[in-house]
Amino acid sequence: GVPRDDREAARLVRRAANKGHAGVQNALALCYLLGKGMPQDVDEAVRLCRRAAEQGHALGQLNYGKCLYQGIGVLQDYREAARFYGLAADQGLAQAMCNRAVLFEQGRGVPQDDAEAARLYRLAAEQGHAGAQHTLGQYHLHGQHVPQDYAEAAALFRRAADQGHVVAQYTYGICLRDGTGVPQDDREAARLFRRAANKGHADAQFKLARCYKFGRGIPQDVDEAARLFRRAAEQGHALGQYGLGQCHDLGRGVPQDDRLAARLYRLTAEQGFAKAQACFELFCEQGRGDVPQDDRSYSTLPPGSRPGQRSCAGQFRSALRTWQGHDEVLWRGCSLFPSRSRAG
Repeated sequence: GVPRDDREAARLVRRAANKGHAGVQNALALCYLLGKGMPQDVDEAVRLCRRAAEQGHALGQLNYGKCLYQGIGVLQDYREAARFYGLAADQGLAQAMCNRAVLFEQGRGVPQDDAEAARLYRLAAEQGHAGAQHTLGQYHLHGQHVPQDYAEAAALFRRAADQGHVVAQYTYGICLRDGTGVPQDDREAARLFRRAANKGHADAQFKLARCYKFGRGIPQDVDEAARLFRRAAEQGHALGQYGLGQCHDLGRGVPQDDRLAARLYRLTAEQGFAKAQACFELFCEQGRGDVPQDDRSYSTLPPGSRPGQRSCAGQFRSALRTWQGHDEVLWRGCSLFPSRSRAG
């Protein structure tokens, strides 16, 4: 009914805050913190947060606890942060429960107590907090601080994913792909990967690319696979870089380009991925992609590599050398041999 006016809104809010209204004080604190409708003033924001917190306002307690935890406008004080998070959590604020749980995990401001952290995450999850649902799901998946329960883990991931939690969408997709705690369903897994990939999640982009690469749960489409490998690679995702390197090596979904393939293999090899190191070594031996034949700087695994990685590299390198037409070995290499990625 009226034009938006942040400045006038801030003026009216300030009047109410000066009369001691805790909710308004907290809202005004955020205006000062963000510089919305008034000059940014962190000190004033913290002062107002504290006034709201001291009146028992749950969001004010949460926000002042954040200031104490991060040292924003006040000296960093984990013990006081834990106290204010506790006051807000006691009023049923789910985010405060999660923040206090983090302190118990870290042992900051409170004694380290994983069981208490799990209890707080469960309370927040029961209120529908998506982040708590995902964290508690991870606990059940790995049997960390709670009994291992794949079905419970998958159920929690699904509840968080249904609320739009990006990491949970990816994690639940992994459960569906592998049949962990739920019936195996490639089509539904691909749908979850796509939801997370569309929001920029690099792991999901890589997994969706592999779905398109092998036609798993969706029609095979090497062009779309290459596009998704590129999106993940541009975020620094090592296996995305390797996948895009394969595409350029073989000319699948992108123009064939030895030089670019060599650069991508080397990027991934530098991060210790066995199959990329095997591919880069082959480029060295063949002098492809303008790689000098005597360049061995990334053709062997680092001294600290696990035996499984060394075995993987050896198997893959042997297969590439032995098969006269090695394209299919290279293209399907991720599925023929173990991967460094747990779910890769």
